[in-house]
Amino acid sequence: MPDAPHDSAYTAALWEHPTLCVALFGVQFLSEEGRQLYERSGIEHEMFDALEQARAVGLLLNRPLMSPEGPLLMQYWRTYDDLDRWARRQPHSRWWRWLMEHTGQGVGFYHEIYQAKTAEAIYEQGTRPVGPAVFSSLKRTKGGANAARAARPRLGVAVDGALTDQQPLAPL
Repeated sequence: MPDAPHDSAYTAALWEHPTLCVALFGVQFLSEEGRQLYERSGIEHEMFDALEQARAVGLLLNRPLMSPEGPLLMQYWRTYDDLDRWARRQPHSRWWRWLMEHTGQGVGFYHEIYQAKTAEAIYEQGTRPVGPAVFSSLKRTKGGANAARAARPRLGVAVDGALTDQQPLAPL
């Protein structure tokens, strides 16, 4: 993980990832029985080892989160094709089959997949790296309320790295 500056805001160099794919995978516990059924499935225990291995085939970062409905994974993949290839292999295909077989039994499942053609990730001074800042180069920038607005015109050219007013981070 790159070192973040402590004395300025910074951006994650998302232009380094022109085919970035962001995926959200969520489980909803619709009843206490559904939560218990999911816990007994063993999916969650298998998942983190399998996702660690997926880093070798395109997973850039897996962020386990919790929503009011249940666990949620926010994943960043190098490409949609990498995610799709991984999803069609074991153990993921077995998890998917389990979820489909248990639909309507107090547990629900959903996913959202986005292919990011332009994106920004700005972190204010003192913020620890999360999300794309974990797997991208970091660039110093001016923070504050206008940082996102100032970056907006550059989003269209960000893929080629033409961000002239941002300086690479010096080693800390």
